[in-house]
Amino acid sequence: MRRKKRLREAPIDYDGPERMSPDIERKLSTGEHPLGKHQAFPDVDGDGVADNFEELLASQRFKDVIEKVKRATGLETVDPAATMSLQPMMGQALMRTMQIESQHKQALEELAIEVVMDNLGVPEGDLQFDVQLKKPTLAGMQNKPKKPKKPKEPKNPQEEQEAADRLQKLDLERQKRRFINSLIQGSSKKALYLFHMVEERLNAIDPDLVNLYSLLMSVNDLMYWIMPDMDMRMAAGDGEDLGAGREELDLETDPPTIKAEGALFPILVHEIFKGVMEYVSAHGLPSDPEFAEDVIGMEDTLPAEIWDLRLGPVIWEKFMEAYPQELLTNDDSRRIQNYLYFRIVSLEAEDFLDLAKKMLSGSDEGKMLVKKLVDEIVQELKEEDYEEAVGIDTNDDDQSTVIEPESVGLNIDDLIGTPEEDEELDLDEILEKISKSGMDSLTPEEKKFLYSLGG
Repeated sequence: MRRKKRLREAPIDYDGPERMSPDIERKLSTGEHPLGKHQAFPDVDGDGVADNFEELLASQRFKDVIEKVKRATGLETVDPAATMSLQPMMGQALMRTMQIESQHKQALEELAIEVVMDNLGVPEGDLQFDVQLKKPTLAGMQNKPKKPKKPKEPKNPQEEQEAADRLQKLDLERQKRRFINSLIQGSSKKALYLFHMVEERLNAIDPDLVNLYSLLMSVNDLMYWIMPDMDMRMAAGDGEDLGAGREELDLETDPPTIKAEGALFPILVHEIFKGVMEYVSAHGLPSDPEFAEDVIGMEDTLPAEIWDLRLGPVIWEKFMEAYPQELLTNDDSRRIQNYLYFRIVSLEAEDFLDLAKKMLSGSDEGKMLVKKLVDEIVQELKEEDYEEAVGIDTNDDDQSTVIEPESVGLNIDDLIGTPEEDEELDLDEILEKISKSGMDSLTPEEKKFLYSLGG
């Protein structure tokens, strides 16, 4: 059997004179980085030719970063000479931005929370926030991943087998956590640009802010690609310096608290967003607290985070491309998106990695599997809403005479609606009417329609 050879003629696809750091190119080529040769990465890119998936991701992301820098700076090329000219521009922009923000600190902190809650569809009261627009400090944010405990030496064949099984499970869970971290960092990295959602309100504070943010964030993204890993680690706060942003999830409070600090408004938004994503993603950790602690200690590291920030945005994009399109274009579907993400990260590690690989490949199978999950979620949410509307106690084991909607056969279109909906009587409207005014408010026709659904 002949082994497939990797295509090496053009490892990185460049559009212009701009180039990544040779250190990054080398690591992408060899897979010597935290996401290298990840189990969830597909072997082919839809053309049947074996490719280095990390290089495909990097090529796409680097082009996007370069385009953002060009739009923000007006530069025609972003070669090393041009990059040097950006330094004084960045210094001036940073000073001007911090000057403006210092006079509107509380308003920007509140706006940052609002932007994240709106974008992620966080219900009021589900989380609480402790955020500050300032350069991070160690005070009040002390939680760091603990180093994994050294396993005990096995003393007999049974213990040897148990150790081998644990090692295999640990590898799968680490792979899963690594991928989930790339989704967390990738989605929150894109959140750096959510300031565009509130341009009018930022313009009311100062009309220069949006352009200043565009410049600072785009060049910041560029640094991740033109600086070697060691330099990036120092810049990101490898040591006592915590860098420009920091977040922490406190699960001991009720409701849980997202703590975040950011030196600039977009960075604060990024950190809050990351905190919320970590909260949702926590369900993807092993149920055994000690085992989960080991996984976190091994995977939640600064070197890994840097690579998650490099490749994560494209991984997140490809992940989202497997979602049903109506789920991404309908404003009322955020609830389902959140449930879907929760459902996916809650899968067993092996099943999760298999699904993630199918999703990243863009295969029809991956999209069909995701659509099936969505339909299941919609059915469950419909039943929950129905039970709540007609007063069913879902925790009561007694027989109920209230109609059960199990045979309705609902799917995504039933929840978010479609333009083609032409039912004379609408189930959603009836349920809303019951919720507001009770069963007695229904007309005889509406009651008849409702009872007919119950079979």
